[in-house]
Amino acid sequence: MRIDGLVFSYGENKIFDGLTLDLPDLGITAVTGASGCGKTTLFRIIAGFCVPDGGKIDAPRADEISFLFQEDRLFPNLTAAEQIRAVLPRGADTERWLSAVGLSGEGNTRVESLSGGMRRRVALARCMAFGADKKLMLLDEPFTGVDLPTAKSIIGAFREMSVPVIFSTHDTEIIKEADTVTDIEEIMRQRG
Repeated sequence: MRIDGLVFSYGENKIFDGLTLDLPDLGITAVTGASGCGKTTLFRIIAGFCVPDGGKIDAPRADEISFLFQEDRLFPNLTAAEQIRAVLPRGADTERWLSAVGLSGEGNTRVESLSGGMRRRVALARCMAFGADKKLMLLDEPFTGVDLPTAKSIIGAFREMSVPVIFSTHDTEIIKEADTVTDIEEIMRQRG
């Protein structure tokens, strides 16, 4: 995936002014950089939620991407299994996805009864289920509230899916689990 000369502003605030970078088409890539450097904006542009002011992006189409927002965005009053069932064909196996995020047996639990970290894992399971046949998964701060051993296990589950994953994070231990690390701030600094 190539991003070439990306330009994007929010009003008078220029976020990117000619950002160029290559992101791998395989494996797991961590995108890092300080808060406010544009990681979320970059993901939103790649996913087609924001239109750049200039530059070119060679990436999968929006309908070929599974996107995990920083917020869980779960449906109120649904169980964990129902959250996943909402993105799957009728009769599909939800337990597979709950198991992948360490929530086996929680399918009938309503999300308001789950802890914040467990809700995050339900959101991850739904993203995985939706993204199983996609060309890219974009995960914005996916492991907020998830302990390190569980996060590592979930990364292993993503790796088994053979769909390229790009995630943003500040966590240095999580960064170590990625195949490739791209520091947006450093790229912009080198560009001058």
